[in-house]
Amino acid sequence: MKCLSRWGRSFLNSKSIDKGYARRAGVLTLVSLAAKVLGALYRIPLTNIIGAEGVGLYQLIFSIYALSLALTSAFSSTLISRQVSSYLAWGDEEGAKGYFFTAAAESFFSALALSLILFFFGEGIAAAQGAVGGGAGYRVIAPAVVLVAILSALKGWFNGNMNLTPSALSIVIEQGVKLSMGLILASLYRGRGMAAATAAALGGVTISEVAAVLSLGTLYLFKRPKGRAISISLKRVWKEGFPLRVNGLILPAALFLDGLLIVRLLGIYGLAREEAVASYGIYAGAINSIVNFPVVLVISLAIAVIPLISRSKSTRDIASLKGKAALTLKLSLVVSLPCALALAVLAPQTVSLFYPVFTAAEKEVAARLLAIGAGSIVFMSLSQIYSSLLQAIDRAGDAAVSLAISVGVRLILILLIVPRIGIIGIAISGWISYLLFTLLTLAKWLQYTGKSENALKTLALVTASGGIMLSAILAPVMLIGSPLWSVLVSAAIGSVVYVLAVLKLRVFSLGELRSMPFSSFTTRIGR
Repeated sequence: MKCLSRWGRSFLNSKSIDKGYARRAGVLTLVSLAAKVLGALYRIPLTNIIGAEGVGLYQLIFSIYALSLALTSAFSSTLISRQVSSYLAWGDEEGAKGYFFTAAAESFFSALALSLILFFFGEGIAAAQGAVGGGAGYRVIAPAVVLVAILSALKGWFNGNMNLTPSALSIVIEQGVKLSMGLILASLYRGRGMAAATAAALGGVTISEVAAVLSLGTLYLFKRPKGRAISISLKRVWKEGFPLRVNGLILPAALFLDGLLIVRLLGIYGLAREEAVASYGIYAGAINSIVNFPVVLVISLAIAVIPLISRSKSTRDIASLKGKAALTLKLSLVVSLPCALALAVLAPQTVSLFYPVFTAAEKEVAARLLAIGAGSIVFMSLSQIYSSLLQAIDRAGDAAVSLAISVGVRLILILLIVPRIGIIGIAISGWISYLLFTLLTLAKWLQYTGKSENALKTLALVTASGGIMLSAILAPVMLIGSPLWSVLVSAAIGSVVYVLAVLKLRVFSLGELRSMPFSSFTTRIGR
């Protein structure tokens, strides 16, 4: 716990933030990493249980589910966290409670409406996607839309009160229950066919949200604030939440369009419907699960930094704001770049290791998708951070416009490329769109905060460290035939070499290293 405490204080630059919050933010970041890695890992055994076509059906249904969350509640945690934090920064507890109640009610009732639509019209939605047998999956997952609305509001309340422990708890519960129940139910129903097994796996999602809501709801009942709450108009909540809602809606809307278009575009390319669904499953389920590994930590950093940046803005502490933002960006780059390089080089071995049930042709396609998708990891990570930073300074509209432009470019590329080169075209389109999103949000952030000191130096040092790591793992990649041992040996050698390179090249200052775990060791090397 001492290491976590020091890590939290370094990350948050605690001159303007209490040490207790710094410790909890460090805990949230590490717990979120562990839990979300488990969540990403979930699709690996799930793919081996229900197959590529099954995970393709799962992803088609999940894209509509994600769109429903974006329309109703995905933005509410950020909105409530930001506004509650701002109210409390000025000592207005009644305003904080009032805002929470109004925003939570709006999210709940909109989620209830969409949940009913999914439940009663799921068969028609599945038919429009070309997802035969998907109606049962929609009925199973429909209640989760309402549950997530409740959960997001509770997370926003606790985060805005600088209490990040409940959010960490809910993440652990969600991912743990989803992983265990989803895999158990999918295995039990596998004998009844692919569609039944897929619906059973989606049932694990709903059960996980029930468990998380019960846990956070209980905590809220015991710790809820006493006293009155002032009335906050629904119109105000709508107005302030609209940019966040649009920003959160754009990417799920793109995935929704994927579900409607990809299977048909792959049919134009020459694949049968079952082959097209399986190819989509390889990309959206199998490969994205691996690519998202390093991104989950960056998302956790983004969640933790929003209330801090918002508070610094409210108190006009510009130096603190820029300091937290700079360190967060540095951490995201240090995590994402080596992962991108390693996955690109180890793509065939990684696919063979994680997805032994794939045919030789499916493994070849998956390896090509992973090698291309790995290149987008850095841009996915940086764009998540820049988008969150813009949201935290009340510039969510700029983040939404940047994302909309990027998604629009991606859609155009998909329409042009996929009918000609197949599923590989989606990976190429995604890589380009995330690069564009990063550049657009970076430009907006610099416009509002000014030039970032040492940014180019940090980029050069991290890139050099990644290059050193890459040269160290080339030998085991080329010489070891076993996918398992090739990945394990490369990971072991690469991790050690990369950490030493980062320390020796002084990517982090001595002050930053002293506040991180294992500081007595890292500071000696990094001097």
